[in-house]
Amino acid sequence: MKLKLLYSLLFVAALFSCDDDEDAQPNVEVPATYEFTRDGQSTVSYQGQTDRLNMVSEIKSYLSTGDAGEPIEASKLLNMYANENDAFTSADLNASTKQLEDKTFASDVQWFKDLFAEAEAASNSGVTASDGQAGLYARGSKFILVNDKGWEFTQFIEKGLMGAVFYNQIYNAYLSDAKTGDDVDNETLVDGKNYTAMEHHWDEAFGYWGVPVDFPNGNPVLSDQDKRFWANYTNGRDELLGVNSMLMNAYLTGRAAIVAKRNDVKNEQKAIIYEGHELVAAATAVHYLNEAMSDLSAGDQGNLLHHLSEGYAFVKALQYSPVKKITQAEINEILNTDLGTDGNFWKVTLAGIQKAKATIVAAYPSLEAVKDQL
Repeated sequence: MKLKLLYSLLFVAALFSCDDDEDAQPNVEVPATYEFTRDGQSTVSYQGQTDRLNMVSEIKSYLSTGDAGEPIEASKLLNMYANENDAFTSADLNASTKQLEDKTFASDVQWFKDLFAEAEAASNSGVTASDGQAGLYARGSKFILVNDKGWEFTQFIEKGLMGAVFYNQIYNAYLSDAKTGDDVDNETLVDGKNYTAMEHHWDEAFGYWGVPVDFPNGNPVLSDQDKRFWANYTNGRDELLGVNSMLMNAYLTGRAAIVAKRNDVKNEQKAIIYEGHELVAAATAVHYLNEAMSDLSAGDQGNLLHHLSEGYAFVKALQYSPVKKITQAEINEILNTDLGTDGNFWKVTLAGIQKAKATIVAAYPSLEAVKDQL
């Protein structure tokens, strides 16, 4: 509750700063929803981001057939990744000029391609997975397809793309000085469009978050269509951390500040967005580490592999922020040691998971009070 109050106060402070400026700077008029117009026409456009969210949804759906025992083709995953050869079931996605590969954090591109190849091999192994052996492993009444380290392909690839594409693009592309810095053109309209370059880039960052324009005030807060990726995980952490309004207010206020040519307010909101998205990833990592500890104690190996796969991906997502509170060395220690030697989940220990959790909580002190409730 204290954290929610703090974020609300920050939001109100940003608004009042616009009205109480001794230099009579323009007011920042913040709308209730993410809708901005010029001459009666919308200035908001992020279809490319929506396309990429839909691409990851299709990739996840295809990978889930491997969990059901069907063979996976690496060539199809590569085509979906690069949007080539009409690989999607959606004609709109096949016709889109967008792709995931060219928006992936550069050093991770081959990592995903290697996972695609491993998924194909594992799906054709015809054996039960074990330490050093890829294949299917029972999780309750169903199965998951994992590699020789116990990494679940569906979770690693879906959640991995959430970090390496969606968070990476928010952090390192659209909120960067090159895209929304004070020197970016915010006067002339892009040729043939109804927005400035700065307005559009801010909207594209918002698009990767994936929430509806009336978030979090819709009923329901997220429709079934919107209940995915970072929108879903932000909402999942909101009860304990108040991140829904924190982030939405920052996106709304920052965009309104761009309209008002108030770079000071815009930059304040950028800092809140970086903090909020990073906190969601850290809190969600702790959530899955808590699940994994329960699984390990209960001897539930299938759920252990599943939850560790999710936790690993959310820890990995922390590395994309250029202002991250956790160090890269700490991230590497969690991924390569705490969650099993060289990330081998078959060798994970309770002490290792507890150490990973403690490292994250120490880096994000606002999680301390809720670390066992996440």
